[in-house]
Amino acid sequence: MYGMNTPIYCAIGDIHGELDRLKALHENVIAFTQRAFPEAPLKFIHLGDLVDRGPDSCGVVDYLMAFEAAQAQRPVTLRGNHEQMMIDALSVHGAESSEWAQWIGNGGHKTMESYADKPAAMLARHLVWLRALPTLHTVAEEGLVFVHAGIDPDCYPDCGDQVRLWTRSRAFMDPHRWTAPALQGQRVVHGHTPTRDSMPESAGEGRRLNIDTGAVYGGQLTAVLLRSGARDVFFHT
Repeated sequence: MYGMNTPIYCAIGDIHGELDRLKALHENVIAFTQRAFPEAPLKFIHLGDLVDRGPDSCGVVDYLMAFEAAQAQRPVTLRGNHEQMMIDALSVHGAESSEWAQWIGNGGHKTMESYADKPAAMLARHLVWLRALPTLHTVAEEGLVFVHAGIDPDCYPDCGDQVRLWTRSRAFMDPHRWTAPALQGQRVVHGHTPTRDSMPESAGEGRRLNIDTGAVYGGQLTAVLLRSGARDVFFHT
């Protein structure tokens, strides 16, 4: 039996307003782990891009805020580039700004629609929560690095939010080119770049794992269970 004190980590890829699929994924993962590892703590890590393009960005944020408060193992939710675009756009006055144009042009109009019939106080409360989200989460004892887009493989961990939120560099995508000493023995789990076949992508003998499987583009919403010394277990909705 899996050690009762050994955490199981569950990472979930880009959600993009797909609230019903997120709820189903949580339910499936929780049901499985309660059956298979009833004593093991379960910790969720959401890899960012909660909002934009999909049907209910407001619902996703509100649900995750409540979900975070309800779990025994407090989940981690990372900020993605779409959250950052939303924050930047709504921090600038006027729809003529470049920040507003960038956000709306990248699916922000669907987010605005999801807030249209909600109190202004809800959007303000959500923005406070989104601004406070981290851009990196590490589990040193397990050799796990969780990030939205990726890291700088030459200077990690000294890479800023711009890289963590946006990178698609060839050097990051190929773990054989990683040179930063701090990446030795580390596995990076990320999203941001939708996979071409709607399936998770592993590279460099598993050192890099991409679980953005294009849920909002007709693909799947993917979760992966990461357990020390065990094979990954994937869930899709």
